[in-house]
Amino acid sequence: MPLVTKDTLCRVWPKEYGEVEDEADDVESTSTDQDQLPVIRLQKYQSLTSIEEVIAWLKNEAVSEAGVDLSGLPLDSQRLLTVLKDLGPFKRLDVSGNRQVDKDVFLQILETYKPLQWINITGCSISEEDLKELLSNHHKLFYTIGRIIHPVFVTGDPRNEFPNALRFTVVLRLRTSEVSSISLPFFGIDQLIQNLIDAVELCNDPHCKALLLEPHSGNLATIFGSARNKDEDWHDRDIELMPRRSFDLLKGGGYDIVVHNLYNNPSKYAILPPQVEGQRREIMDITAFLKHMEEEGSPPTDPDAAKYLVDLINGSFKLMSNLNAPMFEMSKAAAIRERTSQSFF
Repeated sequence: MPLVTKDTLCRVWPKEYGEVEDEADDVESTSTDQDQLPVIRLQKYQSLTSIEEVIAWLKNEAVSEAGVDLSGLPLDSQRLLTVLKDLGPFKRLDVSGNRQVDKDVFLQILETYKPLQWINITGCSISEEDLKELLSNHHKLFYTIGRIIHPVFVTGDPRNEFPNALRFTVVLRLRTSEVSSISLPFFGIDQLIQNLIDAVELCNDPHCKALLLEPHSGNLATIFGSARNKDEDWHDRDIELMPRRSFDLLKGGGYDIVVHNLYNNPSKYAILPPQVEGQRREIMDITAFLKHMEEEGSPPTDPDAAKYLVDLINGSFKLMSNLNAPMFEMSKAAAIRERTSQSFF
């Protein structure tokens, strides 16, 4: 479920998203019914006495094409893991509101059901420090998960510096001494493919080039913080993550994707895998990167989208033969000066 529905957007910004016409009585009745559903659901769960009854009920109640919804149900850790084993396989999971879910249970879920596309842990017993610990100690698990719904990932607070899972950097055309760069604490290959398509199309937009508009960090954060399907309208996207600006370019853990935008020559790009101690980071092209992710247990589920991305990048950029590290150095002062007033959206 999106954190903010289109209906809500229509009511707050009717000019941008369109007005909603409905009868007040219908709205009130629907709202009342929706408010009662979690209570009714919880009462039904509490009336069940055996794990077999719980599993049988949840197979009808909690499983759908959208995934598994266990939100608001106080399943203890042992019962939860038992239930998930019987309800699987799944790609989306909602365990929000369950205080029995702590960092250890969350870790078991990530290890057992990877790659997950989406998991909601809002209202669970998982703190910001817990997430930082997991991201640091089990970083590979966070290279295969599309979205983690937790308030700390959408605050936009620059003090919430999580380990980098993937960094996307653009060297600006007009100010080659400065770059735009954002960092993601986790990523899943399917959503990343769509984000990269949007980012590459943004860099190649002839209108933006003609007006000398640059893809600043604010624009990149808008793209990589958005979750949408390839056929979904931009206004219908879900905002479930607030990427942070990155100041430690080409440093630290995680993947690096670098684009060097040029005016008179073909733009260039490079993809670097996470740093392994004692080894050199070798540049990969987009095809090798997708193959690498497949070998890591996270293959794209939409071959057409993957092919479109490969063709788009190969038709837009040349692969860098090497990376000149000083080119991507950026001080915090320079990053703070970066202007984001001109938006592409």
